[in-house]
Amino acid sequence: MGERRATASDEKEARRGRILDAAAELLRSWTLADITMDRIADLAGVAKGTLYLYFRTKEALFLGLYEVRLRAWYAELENLAIHTGGTVNPPAAARVIASTLSARPLLVRLHGLLHSTLGHNIDVEAILDFRRRQCRLLSSLAPALARRIDGLSDHDCLRLLTRLEPVVGGLSWAAFPAPSVSRALDEEGLEIFRIDFEEELTEMIAALLR
Repeated sequence: MGERRATASDEKEARRGRILDAAAELLRSWTLADITMDRIADLAGVAKGTLYLYFRTKEALFLGLYEVRLRAWYAELENLAIHTGGTVNPPAAARVIASTLSARPLLVRLHGLLHSTLGHNIDVEAILDFRRRQCRLLSSLAPALARRIDGLSDHDCLRLLTRLEPVVGGLSWAAFPAPSVSRALDEEGLEIFRIDFEEELTEMIAALLR
């Protein structure tokens, strides 16, 4: 018997979640280039054609994964901003923001893929829909952070959050290089090229906050 078609909205959402979970699991061990729609379908337990009912391309699928992980991180930051009493200075805020992101290595990796790969093979409407949803999330998160961080306006926090995307993307490539590059940097005298992601990100966020 073939795969039963999801009809109820909650069943469709659950299937979409399985697809994204499978993609996330593969991305932990494979490069994006090595991950095929066939592999995602096999791991998710769905027919390959089912993937295309949810995502038109592999890149669109991983953009969907990025959005889900980004939304969860935004929610964590907003929860911290709302439910932690008092205010903090910008250096302290930088440490918190960097540590929460560093604790989400898959999201960090997806940041690195966003502009280099995920922007290709996706139609304009899909990108517009993603950015519009992101704007709605930021319109809630930025004021929450502004109330928590000394001396920052809503606009300051919004600018910080939008600038973080390319900063994290670029830093991820340097801090988590390809295996061959990483092995090369094990040679004595080349350790200066190694980058501590959380430490560097904290300094960059502190600079943006200034």
